[in-house]
Amino acid sequence: MSGLGGLVHASYENLDRGLLCAFVERWNAETNTFHLPIREMTITLNDVSNLLHLPIVGHFYMHQTLDSYSTNDLLVESLRVNHGVASEETRHCRGPHVRLSWLRDVYEDACLKRR
Repeated sequence: MSGLGGLVHASYENLDRGLLCAFVERWNAETNTFHLPIREMTITLNDVSNLLHLPIVGHFYMHQTLDSYSTNDLLVESLRVNHGVASEETRHCRGPHVRLSWLRDVYEDACLKRR
């Protein structure tokens, strides 16, 4: 939904590491530009859009505020956890939130079940 799906196909394996290092050495963090022998160069949002096929217009990310009940339903649907487990976690977090450690445990349990 964020439009970042094109990054899935981007890979460091396909990069020319020498070329990448040359660009890193020529980056000026103060001006956010590259200083190349031919001239100074800036990467624009349009460049990013053309190179990575990402949209640059519209809202990047929109979210809606959830209550605990909606959060529980979303956890059950998206993570396939038991409704009681989801409710217990949101109660523990005192609202429509989950802990990263809890999310990691859910993920690891799901990975173990697939083996």
